[in-house]
Order: sequence, then C-alpha cells, then structure tokens
Amino acid sequence: MKNNFIKISLLALATIFTTSCSDDDLTGHSTKEPSSPTLSVALDFANSQTLVEEETTYGFTVSISEPQIVAVRVYLEQTGGDATDGEDFSFPHSVTIPAGSTSVSDVIAIHADDLIEETETATIKIGTGFESNVSAVNEQIVTFSIENLVEGDLMIGLSWEASEMTTDNSGVEIDATDLADLRLLVTDVPYTQILGGADGGSFESFTISSDSDDGEYYIVSDFYDAVDISRELNLTLTLDQVGVINGDTYTFSNALSTDFLCVDNYFILGKVTKTGGSYTFEEVGTNNFASQLKSWGGIDSVDALGPEGGYPSHVTTQVDCEGKLIYGLNREWMQTTWGESIQTEGTVYYTVDESGNVTIPSQYIFTTLYSGALYDYTVSGTGVLDESVTPATLTINYELDQEGFSPSQWLYTNGYSDTTYFAASLVLEE
Repeated sequence: MKNNFIKISLLALATIFTTSCSDDDLTGHSTKEPSSPTLSVALDFANSQTLVEEETTYGFTVSISEPQIVAVRVYLEQTGGDATDGEDFSFPHSVTIPAGSTSVSDVIAIHADDLIEETETATIKIGTGFESNVSAVNEQIVTFSIENLVEGDLMIGLSWEASEMTTDNSGVEIDATDLADLRLLVTDVPYTQILGGADGGSFESFTISSDSDDGEYYIVSDFYDAVDISRELNLTLTLDQVGVINGDTYTFSNALSTDFLCVDNYFILGKVTKTGGSYTFEEVGTNNFASQLKSWGGIDSVDALGPEGGYPSHVTTQVDCEGKLIYGLNREWMQTTWGESIQTEGTVYYTVDESGNVTIPSQYIFTTLYSGALYDYTVSGTGVLDESVTPATLTINYELDQEGFSPSQWLYTNGYSDTTYFAASLVLEE
C-alpha cells in the first residue's frame, strides 16, 4: 500500500511538472515564445515630397503581421540630405508597437523659421533592419525637399503615377520615378519657348520668383526618359505661395503615355497669370498629341464606278514623335467599289509647309485580300490644307501602286475617271 501511494504521488508530480513547463495552450500557438512577424510601413503621403518650409506633419503607420507578447521597437534614421534634425524637421528615432498590438502611428514634422535659405533635403528611413523579433522588414524611404519662399514667389510641384499598377518581371511594383522621368517646364503662351523648368530625376519643383515678368505662363510636362513599358501616367500639380496659396492640388488622369518618348509628347497642365505678387491659375489639361487628333469627312474618288458626286470618305489625322499621320485614305473605296478587303493598315506620314502644301511621300499604306491572295499597296500624293476657313478643308490628289499597277490609272485608261489620280476633298468635322 505504501509503495502504491509513492508511485501515485510521483506520477501526479510528473504530470504537474510537465503541464507547467509546456509552451502550448492547445491553440497551436506559443504562449511563451514570441514569433517573428513581418513588419511593414504605410505612409499617409507619397515617398518624395517637395514643400514650402512651414509647420506641417506627415503621418506614417508601422504594422506587424501578428501581435506579440513583447513590445516591438522600430527604428528610424536620417540617411541623407542637408536639412538639420531638430531645426528644419524632427522625427521619432524609434516607435514602439505595444505588446498585444499590431501597429503604431507617428509623424515626421517640418518646421518653419525666419531664415531665407537654399533648398534643403532630408531622407529618412523608417525601419532600419535592426529591429528584434521580426522576420522581414519592409521599410519605407522618404525624401523631403524643403523650399524657402519669399513673399511673391510661386512654387510649382509636379508628381506622377502610373494609371495602373506596374510591376517588374519579379512582380515587384515599379516606383513612379523609376517608371518615368518627367520634366516640369514653364513656357510662354502659346507654347513656343521654354522659360524655365526642372529635371532632377525625381518628382519636380520650380519657383516663379517675385521679380519675374508679369504675364501669362503655361505649366507643361514632357518626357526626359521612361522604361519600355506601355503605361498612361496621371499627373499631380501643386501650387504654394506664402500666406496666399497653401498646397492647392490639381490632378490630370491619363495625361501622358510612355509609348511616345519625345519632346512633342507634352501635356499643358494649366496657365498661370502673374500680376505683381498675385497669381491666378486656370486648368488647361491638354495633351499635344490628343489635341491634334482630327476627323475629316467628304468624298474620295469621283468615278463612274462609285456613287454620283464621289465616294464618301472618312479620314483621321494626328501626330506622333515621327510627324503627322493620316489614316483612312481610300479605305472605303478600296473595300466597296474595288472589292478588296483591307487586312492590315500601315502608318502613313505626311508633311505640311508654311503655305499649307501637303506632301505624302511614297510609302506603304495597306495590304488587301482578293480571291485568296494578298496585295500590298503604297500611296503617294500632294494636296492643300486650308485652315483660314471654318471649317478647315483638306484636299489630296494621290495614287495607289500595287507592284506597278495603279487603280486610278486603270480607271482613267478605261474611261471610268477623268483623272489619273484619286481626289479626296475633305472638311474638318467639329
């Protein structure tokens, strides 16, 4: 009996000892040892900021993927720039996520002073990699460009973003300033001359100083460079004037396309009118290429095979980085009267001189299908653009050539046309 009592007591003690030393509360999670969550940083603002030196704050939130039994300290550090911590700006050098919580928020503060200084910058890293009890740190690096304005100065800021998420081959999102490098320009009105601007390889800013000439100025953006990915860019314009204009913001969706990298692909955001130390702003929102997309209607080819008075024609003209383009010439005549189906269309360029004389150099226009065979055509011609009348008119006399065969010459030779060429007579459609 005594031996049995000793055995039972020892078994009970062993059970108590085992239970008290267990790290498992039967939920599948440790109750004693902290895990290693992922840390991330969310910003209430864009990573790159250009601002007027004034009292303001920029918020951020640090989060972990699951709560911990101990507090998690996250560190911040200034990694670049010539602005002085504690004078020009201030920030917490660490923030603490309390035990049992998953996030904490704080701010970076910008300070104002009475000194007129050169532009100062500060680069701050939120999440340095020295944090304990976290498995991965998805830090954020933010840059502030702090401008000092005097009364009568107008600071213009330009930022941008892709109209849709853009990633590299690894699925990592491409930062806006890596996707495209834009220029911020100040020009005359209308745009014939660049009067000033900025291209720093990041979001841009430019200041119209108080001693600049009174008058009208266009605010324009164009490309310096971009990656080889087709994307539309949304632009954001900000305006600041000490004591008068405080961060007025204007957005322009799908303003520029990375498909066309040239100085002719520009976007006029707005017009600034300066009168002494006062400024007014008027949105324009015009893309140079889009503004020159025009539709024309009229007739094309007067011949005995088509309707009386000529065959209806619809033509589109526009511009790209290579020059002026025309689409639709002879399209309807070819597919109806001539009976050949257009399979593919080329890009047809034309020129217009100062007198309005139009020239279409010989070039590929389209490929047709007839009786199972494909036929390539070229086009050439001359004409006149008259923009002195309303609506404007465009006349083009042109020929098609299919390996030495000319449909318009055939029409003339066989008595169906009075000319050896096609004659398009078009009117601008408003």
